[in-house]
Amino acid sequence: MESLQHYVDQLFQKYRGSKQIEELKWEVLSNLEAKVADLVADGLPLDEAMKKAKANLPSIDSIVGECRKVYIVPFVQELLQLGLLYGLIAWIVTMPLRIWGMGIYLSYSLFAICILIGIVYLILLGINRPDSSHHLTSMNVRFAFLLRKTGWMLWALYFVGTFIFTTALYFGSNLWFSTPVKLTGPYQFATIAVTYALPLLSILIPLWLHAIPRLILKYDAGEGDVIAK
Repeated sequence: MESLQHYVDQLFQKYRGSKQIEELKWEVLSNLEAKVADLVADGLPLDEAMKKAKANLPSIDSIVGECRKVYIVPFVQELLQLGLLYGLIAWIVTMPLRIWGMGIYLSYSLFAICILIGIVYLILLGINRPDSSHHLTSMNVRFAFLLRKTGWMLWALYFVGTFIFTTALYFGSNLWFSTPVKLTGPYQFATIAVTYALPLLSILIPLWLHAIPRLILKYDAGEGDVIAK
């Protein structure tokens, strides 16, 4: 939606184009587009939907500021819902690994985590009365972006570290002494392949953290009609 893009660019015009500001602009634009799409799906004409979405947008000064008032119950519900989705994806991917050593413990651990998240999510749904849905809490937007950035950096370090460790474990002697690589059979090949592939599942953690700034903006107290949806 080009008009929304131009509108958001104008709102942020007086602020410097730092990386954090650019990320905030992207989050605001994404939330605006999603809100307009929801209103149009409910039968509102596009022009009116855009006007309503713009009217419910908090002031940019408060968005750029560090602390925001957020509807905590729906925020936590959606964050748990996203965590449950990622957990189920990881569990399904690891199900075939039950025939392989640590894959058994990993698969059942992920299943237990999914059960725990699901129970907490259902408890929150059970207490989601109109009064509790409007409880507010302060959240630091800058910290949320820092947490997201730190999550990606730690994941990158972890993935590179495990890749180097696995390579040294299985192929260290071959690399250092130039001896040929020998795989005794398909099971050994599968074991090595799984050892390399499993750390990729950890990307779901920074992906989960990546959603926090977006949800803070989505459930900001200035967007009062979000709760009514």
